[in-house]
Amino acid sequence: MVPYSDQFICETSGRRISFKNMRMYAVRLTGRATVLASLLCSLLAAGVNGQADATAPHKRLYVLGDSLAGGSSQGGKGPHGWPSLVAEHLGMTLSLDAKGGTGYTTGGRQEGGRPYAQRIKRAIAAKPDVVVVEGSRNDTSPTKTRAAAADTLRRLRAGLPHARILVIGPIYAFRRPISSHPIDEAVSTAAEKLSLPHLSAVHRGWFTGSAHQFIGSDGVHPTNAGHAYLAKRIRPELTRLLHT
Repeated sequence: MVPYSDQFICETSGRRISFKNMRMYAVRLTGRATVLASLLCSLLAAGVNGQADATAPHKRLYVLGDSLAGGSSQGGKGPHGWPSLVAEHLGMTLSLDAKGGTGYTTGGRQEGGRPYAQRIKRAIAAKPDVVVVEGSRNDTSPTKTRAAAADTLRRLRAGLPHARILVIGPIYAFRRPISSHPIDEAVSTAAEKLSLPHLSAVHRGWFTGSAHQFIGSDGVHPTNAGHAYLAKRIRPELTRLLHT
């Protein structure tokens, strides 16, 4: 037997892959050698396709909320808002529906403002991989908020059965920690009944103590630094959801 070739070439997935210094001691690739060569090409194809999957389109993030998600005159507009910062860090494509003054029970005073329940059709149509529902400090009645939140989240869950959903309670800016807040408890109860993960800014004291420096001069809305601060606290939970 004499060396047939010192280079083996395999065409797979439109790519030409060669292996030099592979000496095949056969005059022709027949019988068992052909099978081995085919198997090698199949393994190479699997590896190439695996690399293609790694460059698949980014996952989609949808954020539904109020001005604490959409930004305000104090900061957090566009790329400076925590939704954009989180999406950029995680390599996700963002769709943002955040209207100031709105909540589970209110459409606010802005023209076109609607409660969350009336906006979930757009969220469902976007077919996101992850949905974050934030808020809202604009809700005032615990009883109505609990019922509206339960209805909103139930419909969102039914319309997006395969999406990950994270519920973030109303984000207040108390200087000192408080043990609970009725609106936060209402949203938390609604999320728990549907077994949805929930973050409580109240229980975690996000803007209390030294962190109050991240609130703007209006005493309500975060600055750009405040949105960066929020992004660092929301991002780990989304990372966990993406890998669950």
